Amino acid sequence: AATSGRDASTMATSSSSWTAAAPSTSKRKQKPDLKRANKHCPQRLPTKKAVSTLRVAPGLSGGDPRPLGRDPRFDALSRGTFDETRFRQQYAHIFEMQREELKGIKTALAESRAAAKAMNKASISKKRRMKSKLLTPEAEEALKLEVNRKSSQLKTHEQALEKQKAKSTMRKKEVAQIAEGKKPFFKKQSEVRKEELVAKYESLKNSGRLDKFMAKKRQRTASKQRRHLPSARDAEWG
Repeated sequence: AATSGRDASTMATSSSSWTAAAPSTSKRKQKPDLKRANKHCPQRLPTKKAVSTLRVAPGLSGGDPRPLGRDPRFDALSRGTFDETRFRQQYAHIFEMQREELKGIKTALAESRAAAKAMNKASISKKRRMKSKLLTPEAEEALKLEVNRKSSQLKTHEQALEKQKAKSTMRKKEVAQIAEGKKPFFKKQSEVRKEELVAKYESLKNSGRLDKFMAKKRQRTASKQRRHLPSARDAEWG
């Protein structure tokens, strides 16, 4: 009987201790201590943080009302106005570099074509030397595209320079007329275009490219006129 009383008392104490400890397991996990090591140090935060289900997808705007930082180099307020004349003057060396690069690319293409033609008749030793100048079809196609791109850029640059030259000549004439006491006269856009065209022809004539330019222009004009002519089938049907 004494033994059974001890067992009952131990069971009662164990059950009471279990019931007392049970509420502590049902409580939520305690938050980690986010205290600072020093008042000047930042607060420590856990790295394992759940991502919110209501979030903005990457690449889309919205969700964060905080002001974003801006780069003044790409801001419309700090860009100012674009001065084409000043741009052409300050970056003239870039266009000179493009001309040199264009010459080098054309030379490489010409050497590759010459080496490909001479490979059949050359000896073995010469073939080895010529092989270094040969270009693969992919490399040759890439260089041709680069030639077209650089030629187009340089052509646009030269046309812009011719327009600027014509405008500066007109301004000088107007300033000289005003200095003589005449009233300022503003030309029409059609007259301005005529003077720009004359300046362009003068530049082509001085550089020896006028005949080639006129031949291409005649060819384009003839192809346009040919498109407007009635075909033989249209003539049969009346």
